[in-house]
Amino acid sequence: MPNPWKALEWSVQRTLLTCTVAALVMASAMSLPPLTLFAGRPADHASVHLLLELFSVVVSIMVVSLAWHTLRHGNDSSTKALLAGFTLVAGLDVLHALSFEYMPSLFSDASTGKAIFFWLGGRVAELMTIVLVAAGARLPGGRAAWLAAAIAGVISYGWLGTFHLDWFPTLFIPGHGVSPLKARLEYLLCASNLAAACWFFLQRKQDPEGRFLWLAASTFIMGIGELAFTNYVATSDFLNVFGHLFKTVAYGFIYRATFYASVERPHRLLERSSRQLQEQQLELQRVLRNVPVEIVALDASQHCRYANPPFARRMGRKDGALSGLPWRYAVPTEWRGKVEPLMARAMAGQHTEADFAFTDVYGAQRHVTATVVPERGTDGALDGVLAIFADTTEREIARRRMLESMEELSKLKDALDAHAIVAVTDAQGVIIHVNDKFCTISKYARSELLGRTHSVVNSGHHPRAFFQDLWRTIGSGKVWSGEICNRAKDGSLYWVYSTIVPFIGADGIPNQYIAIRADITERKHAEQAVQRLAFYDTLTSLPNRLLLIDRLKMVLAQGERSGQYGALLSLDLDDFKGINDTLGHEQGDELLRQVARRLQSRVRKGDTVARMGGDEFILVLPELGHDHDTACRLAEDLAGSIRDVLAVPFYFNDLRVDSSCSIGLVMFDQGGVGEEELLKQADMALYRAKAQGKNRVHVFAPALQEQILATARLLADLRVAQQRDELRLFYQPVVGTARELRGYEALIRWQHPDKGMVSPVEFIPLAEQSGLILSIGHWVLRQACLQLADWRHDPARAGLTVAVNVSARQMRDAGFVEQVKAVLDETGANPGLLRLELTESMFHADLEETVGKMHALRTLGVRFSLDDFGTGYSSLSYLRRLPLYQLKIDRSFVTHVDTDSHDAAIARTILALAATLGLRVVAEGVETPAQFAFLAQLGCDAFQGYLFGKPALTPLFWTSTEHDA
Repeated sequence: MPNPWKALEWSVQRTLLTCTVAALVMASAMSLPPLTLFAGRPADHASVHLLLELFSVVVSIMVVSLAWHTLRHGNDSSTKALLAGFTLVAGLDVLHALSFEYMPSLFSDASTGKAIFFWLGGRVAELMTIVLVAAGARLPGGRAAWLAAAIAGVISYGWLGTFHLDWFPTLFIPGHGVSPLKARLEYLLCASNLAAACWFFLQRKQDPEGRFLWLAASTFIMGIGELAFTNYVATSDFLNVFGHLFKTVAYGFIYRATFYASVERPHRLLERSSRQLQEQQLELQRVLRNVPVEIVALDASQHCRYANPPFARRMGRKDGALSGLPWRYAVPTEWRGKVEPLMARAMAGQHTEADFAFTDVYGAQRHVTATVVPERGTDGALDGVLAIFADTTEREIARRRMLESMEELSKLKDALDAHAIVAVTDAQGVIIHVNDKFCTISKYARSELLGRTHSVVNSGHHPRAFFQDLWRTIGSGKVWSGEICNRAKDGSLYWVYSTIVPFIGADGIPNQYIAIRADITERKHAEQAVQRLAFYDTLTSLPNRLLLIDRLKMVLAQGERSGQYGALLSLDLDDFKGINDTLGHEQGDELLRQVARRLQSRVRKGDTVARMGGDEFILVLPELGHDHDTACRLAEDLAGSIRDVLAVPFYFNDLRVDSSCSIGLVMFDQGGVGEEELLKQADMALYRAKAQGKNRVHVFAPALQEQILATARLLADLRVAQQRDELRLFYQPVVGTARELRGYEALIRWQHPDKGMVSPVEFIPLAEQSGLILSIGHWVLRQACLQLADWRHDPARAGLTVAVNVSARQMRDAGFVEQVKAVLDETGANPGLLRLELTESMFHADLEETVGKMHALRTLGVRFSLDDFGTGYSSLSYLRRLPLYQLKIDRSFVTHVDTDSHDAAIARTILALAATLGLRVVAEGVETPAQFAFLAQLGCDAFQGYLFGKPALTPLFWTSTEHDA
């Protein structure tokens, strides 16, 4: 039985052995007990790490250099992928090395978390680059552009890791080691590299350059090496350093693969080409000895430099006997008189050719075509001539026979009939002959074509001037070539490339024309398909954005001329994402196709329905009339009918889908508004329709644009408010039943440089939508903790609490718990005095995750309040699960609690519920002594409102006796 191992090639055996050794070494290393290196000199570890990473960076730079200088004439797609990918890898590895612990600070302090952030980016970029190069991915654009893009990517990634590392999940916990997320990412990189290694190995036979085995070894070693980074506690652990050694080895294989493709293999190809060139030169000499033409080369003094055997035989000499002889002794006198004038002109630098006849030694008449060309040396100067003599006797005989015999013309026609569409007409264009291919493509019988002109297949596609130019050309005796669209008998169109040759009579005027055609219908259809892809949506066959803009320009220009109003409708399906996610993209695509058909059924012939992408459609309705109100009513009526037709259920294989749409409508006239501005206004109206509850039509008005622009300006100012120190934290006191001060609620305000003090009602929703609430919430939390830390040294204030509002977006942030811990550690504030106020809306989604974060913070001592209790949709089932400390009765129930029996009943119920659950209660919005007395009588133990103090920039402080006074 044959041994399968011996059947493998040596390169395959070498790769398998290398991967096996790497796996065994890593398994041995991971089985060792924990070992810490450089325990006494941690800075030495940073130096060793820098040297190891320096090797990787040098290899990456060498790969980029090889790609730029040696691969530029090879595989262009590989060049761009190597350039961009390993530029990115080199930059990220440099950032990783410089961010390592104990390295000097670079814009921000070096840390293990920061180094890991750059490490993971470099490993992902390296793996993607290798896979792209191996897959032969075609990247658009030039090499310089991709190099610039990679450099920009390094800068962007470096900016994120240097200044905004807090945006990303924690990857390393000092004292505990790598985070679970970091370990999972390393396992994912390990699996991805091993999968790539398997793919490279399986594809090795399709790799003519032999790089896949080197890449397989590289990715396998890199993947095995990633295991060393999944479970270390400190960067000085032995496994961490050992993993870097594996990376160094893997990079060596990467360089080997690149060096082979860029230097070694081209060098081998060059040697092979050199050998082939030598063989070709020998073959050329053999050909020159056997070609049926006679060749002689003369130097400047007209001595024979070379003469091939046919020429020597023609002159009655032996092979090689003419070398060195003067021309006048080498050839007969009859030849000299006819060829020497040609040689004189060739020596003057001219290319000359002539035919002449002579009588051979047997007395037969022969014909020769002599071609004499100048020969130049390496310096470009004339140093001789080359004369080629071809015996054309047979050709001359054939030419005479062809001219004298119609049989030769018939043979030519038969040859054309076999390969082309042929028609012959008389001088007036009347068809006198067609071949079978003409009948097949035109679907006319030969009897239906003879005696008629080509107008029988005229499709009407070309203008009259096209045929006038054609007849003018062939009528003057010239050949015409071009593409013509014809119509067959069954009405179908076909395209041919035609060459029309005139036959000139004895009077110099064409008396017949022969049209030779080739069928190019498939090519034209392909061109039309490409054009359709450029201007039409492939899913719905509606015009795309490019064609829409073109048509909208035409409509606006027509509106200026006619003075009529038109309308632009921007339509978006409500909750399409939910339909797509639940039913699948295939059903979502079918829904879009049916929507497109329904829209087209509701518009007029001159209207345009286009798909902008996703579930967004645009309708252009031109020429709605000269009166604005009438035109607007027509547009609104059409928008309403579109809502109605899209409200009808859709069916996909007995599956019913209900949908609705929101529509933004903008009117336009000859006022000169551009197409991009109209689309922007329609989008504004669409967004307003969605904000108003969806499934409705909103007409654009200038005030809407002003409002949106004002909101955009306010958001732009908010983005820099924190940098400009414009945010302020106000404090409103919280008191007990004896009006003693218990603490404060921290309330944020914005001191706008132009607008003055901006209410949080205006800017907090913008912060929520834009994500700024994360940084603003962190600032509020830190300021509040600094205040608690400041009171810590004052016995009278040391026990006061501060409540901080937390948004749902903050609570969903994966790093929120760690952020609160970090702020408490930084400021030294007492966690037991910090109150985090949550709203009921936070618990409607991801309840388990929210409860988990609350418990994590509760173990630190932080306590939670449920704000605005009673205004949402509270559920007792989750209320009892939450680690709450107190409830806050919303001010809407407190305002009339002493005068309205319903509000009193609600307050009484909340207090009873809180007592049952063991929770404290704070009443918000207490403004009168009557409200205070009533709530105190019900058992409320804390109060907040204008009765005790308005929010102030400096926290008020008093004793219960002072406040009563």
